[in-house]
Amino acid sequence: MSIEVIMPAQWQTQRWQNGGGITHQLCRQDNGQGLLWRLSIAEVASDGPFSRFDNIDRIILLLDGAGFSLHGVGDKPQVLDAPLKPYSFAGETAIHCTLLDGAVRDFNLMTRRNTLQAELQVLTIGSAVQTLPLSPQTLVYIASGSVNAELGAKQITLEAQHTLSLSNEAGTVQLSSNDNAQVIIIGMSDAQCGNSTGKF
Repeated sequence: MSIEVIMPAQWQTQRWQNGGGITHQLCRQDNGQGLLWRLSIAEVASDGPFSRFDNIDRIILLLDGAGFSLHGVGDKPQVLDAPLKPYSFAGETAIHCTLLDGAVRDFNLMTRRNTLQAELQVLTIGSAVQTLPLSPQTLVYIASGSVNAELGAKQITLEAQHTLSLSNEAGTVQLSSNDNAQVIIIGMSDAQCGNSTGKF
């Protein structure tokens, strides 16, 4: 059982080799075969191709900026110009991204296909308490606002850009907010929030 709050100061940041952006890794889990899952935020400054990830399913959401188009996912480009609208695609897909009007920030979930089951939903949390069931691995990312989380007798205050990681916790989590916070909720099975060298 594990409860952890991951803050931006704990993110692992890497600049892209092509100079077109930055990836902030929030948390991940690997095993002997490689990546099981990863949660990240990208700052995209210019058009360019997406990296290829074999046997990985991806979900991407726009966080900030005018948006972008994904070329290669179908007969027509997929336009993501509305914040917090999830779009799923296979990591093997050869995708070229073009920005609509300047730099963007996007949110990414990667999971190994046929190994993990993952569910992502975006919720608006207000003053009325919302009770959510926990998965073996639950992640709560605060896209905007401030959220009060209750796990039994334990209370946690989460600010924007905080991630609450709940590993192998049973029962439910109760969320409430005084400012209509936007929250991304992810539930996965058989995973823990950490990297190959331990938690961060």
